[in-house]
Amino acid sequence: MEFNDHLELPEGDFIPGIYNYCNRWCERCIYTDRCRTFASEKIFTREFEAIKRREKSMEENKDFWDQVNKTIEEAAELIDEEVPLLKNDESPLFGQWEDDEDAEEAMKEHEEKRAKAKDQDMSKVALKYEKAVHKWFEERKDILKQEYNPDTEDFDLSYPGIIDELELKQLTESVEVIQWYHIQIWIKINRALTSSYEEEEDSDLFDGFPKDSDGSAMVAINGIDSSIGAWGYLRGKLLSEIETIKPMIRMLLWLKMEVEKEFPNAKDFEWPPKLEDE
Repeated sequence: MEFNDHLELPEGDFIPGIYNYCNRWCERCIYTDRCRTFASEKIFTREFEAIKRREKSMEENKDFWDQVNKTIEEAAELIDEEVPLLKNDESPLFGQWEDDEDAEEAMKEHEEKRAKAKDQDMSKVALKYEKAVHKWFEERKDILKQEYNPDTEDFDLSYPGIIDELELKQLTESVEVIQWYHIQIWIKINRALTSSYEEEEDSDLFDGFPKDSDGSAMVAINGIDSSIGAWGYLRGKLLSEIETIKPMIRMLLWLKMEVEKEFPNAKDFEWPPKLEDE
């Protein structure tokens, strides 16, 4: 599958960098009309659908394309040189480091900071929570059933004893929230910690700019808060699961406390930023 190298660029009244600290849940975002990433993805989707249509046309002319492929294979046998590795590629598309040693050292230092972040208690608990959520749903997949609804292009959830449509809808939304954030929380906590080490090391470089550590921590806290609410709803409806849900909420409350303590300014991080004319 090949994509057009010259995709059209989206135009609009976009908020610069609004996508930097989002939760990637575009369906529930009120700022999609001002997000360049969302607009770009719509263009990409159109291109992808066009490619699929072309591929279908290709399949309808399979004999012709089989012959083309055979010709390509024969031509490949004439090539006696290896394709250059990207590292040695002179193409300006990729750019080059002026000093490979400096680049390698910078990458090494960044990886060390990431490793340090993963070794922190809040990161370990976030990962423990992620695995616990996955296990919880896996063990209940036969009773807490999620089935795809082609009419709504969404998933409907069913649970023994619950037949009220509104309750099932709220149950479905709660499950969606939990499953959406359970991995993202760990990722954002790690990013917040890693960024805090970089900001501390090069404080002058980041002076005057919003801290990425605070922005990432803000996204993590929002995900934690939403997850606590969602688990709380499940706990009130799935009475047989009260004791199994309690550890989930306990981990989230601990994470919220620790993240807010480590990043006290995260709650004041304003995103999206207010524009001067607003």
